Amino acid sequence: MKNISLQTRFNNHLKNKSFSDTNYLLAISGGVDSMVLLDLFRNTNAKFHVAHCNFQLRDEDAFGDEIFVKEYCSHYDIPFHSIRFDVEAYQKTGNYSVEMACRNLRYNWFDELIDQNKLDYLVTAHHLDDNVETFLINLSRGTGLKGLTVMQLDNGKIFRPLLEFTKDDLLNYAKENNISWREDYTNKTDDYTRNKIRHHILPVLKDIHPQFNDNFLKTLSYLNENKMIIQDRINEIEDRLFLEKNPSKIQIEALKELHPLETYLFYLFEKYGFNSIPELMKFLDSKTGSEIKSTTYRLIKNRDYILLQSIEPADKDEIVILDDFIKINSVNLMFEKSISQSNEATEVIDYTTVSFPLKLRKVKEGDYFYPIGMKGQKKLVSKFMKDLKLSKLEKEQVFLLCDQKDQIIWVVNYRLDDRFKITKTSKNFLNITVC
Repeated sequence: MKNISLQTRFNNHLKNKSFSDTNYLLAISGGVDSMVLLDLFRNTNAKFHVAHCNFQLRDEDAFGDEIFVKEYCSHYDIPFHSIRFDVEAYQKTGNYSVEMACRNLRYNWFDELIDQNKLDYLVTAHHLDDNVETFLINLSRGTGLKGLTVMQLDNGKIFRPLLEFTKDDLLNYAKENNISWREDYTNKTDDYTRNKIRHHILPVLKDIHPQFNDNFLKTLSYLNENKMIIQDRINEIEDRLFLEKNPSKIQIEALKELHPLETYLFYLFEKYGFNSIPELMKFLDSKTGSEIKSTTYRLIKNRDYILLQSIEPADKDEIVILDDFIKINSVNLMFEKSISQSNEATEVIDYTTVSFPLKLRKVKEGDYFYPIGMKGQKKLVSKFMKDLKLSKLEKEQVFLLCDQKDQIIWVVNYRLDDRFKITKTSKNFLNITVC
């Protein structure tokens, strides 16, 4: 007979996730935890696929696990995905431990599967004992509040419906319901930090405090409540200091008034991928034009401000214009040849002065033009931008409209070249509109 209590509590988690409209990807190793997860899911109406990783670290046992999960899924007609990883080869690409290498490989693959199969959530079989172990590992390494609040039931991408169940709960459920699973012999060794904590520290803590699991859940709840209060404060400060959006403009002196500054810097910039507090502290006093990057954002020092911008796909350095409309990330231009000037045009040039085809390109070192209004005087584009006090970010977004001879016709959105201006004798015009 089914363990009604455990199954019912599990179903309640899924109902909170509107499971009838959600497609899941279950990470299934073949061990008892994941096989219980798989059985619990089978007893619902949830739609799900199964993913199995073979890291090829346990010789024939690893391939036995793969076959076991594959045959189970075939028997119950469950969509199944598997992959074999070369962990050692991946380790050579960076300074990765075996554990970290396996983690990176599997989660990157899970993300790919979710995208390819239009799934909504990754589901893992992490349980309460896993959470306690992670807490103690992070504590032993030195961590902040984020490290102590460890794994969450739902972080928006990963769903862990077994987090409130202990290892004993899952073992009892498996035995009561005749669930088969595969034993991983490495779990019995002390080769990994997690195993040492599991075998030698947790039993002592539970012996000292028989209610240790309940106490841990209370502590975790308190920590998460404190985290919510801190996040509310951080949101309030970000709304006040991060002016505008993409790029956000942040006054450095206002940042420096926050105390403790290092802690505030961590909470304000960590979600943008900036985790090194010493690097951020040094950056505050760097010279104008200095820049640091995360994988998704850049911070640029611009006089008394920091500019925060997401990293977008780069525009091509040069684009030949063959149509009457050109669309790129940072500027869209429409061209119209006419015998009259358009009042709607951003700029109008004398058509007969231009050698076609035209092209748009980024600024290069040594570029010069003859700015209209300077009576034929030549000026470096770099000096022109400096005089305008453009930030590094703004300079990167400047495009030059050039002719076939690479003569600069227009510093787009800033200044036309005097050589291409219309005159009293002009009869053919090129109307250029920024749109």
